[in-house]
Amino acid sequence: MLIAVIILSILSIGLSYAAFRMARTIFGFEDGLTNAIEKIEESYEVVGKILERPLFLDSPEVREVHRQIGIVNDYLLDIAKDLSEVVESEEE
Repeated sequence: MLIAVIILSILSIGLSYAAFRMARTIFGFEDGLTNAIEKIEESYEVVGKILERPLFLDSPEVREVHRQIGIVNDYLLDIAKDLSEVVESEEE
């Protein structure tokens, strides 16, 4: 009976540790996504305001939309990098 209690206690501690690590990973993932989504929404607002105006091919508005698309691309790359770091830290 005592051996069963000891084995169950050790298993309980191990599973608690694993659950804690998983929770930290999930919260880190969520924080990274939240920050990235906020940045993307800011760029979306800028592009939306520009699209309400008539545009010409060489206008500053078109250049700004192009710049904002590049910024969003950088944010998406940052998301991918952050997610890979979360996965790598979880594996350690």
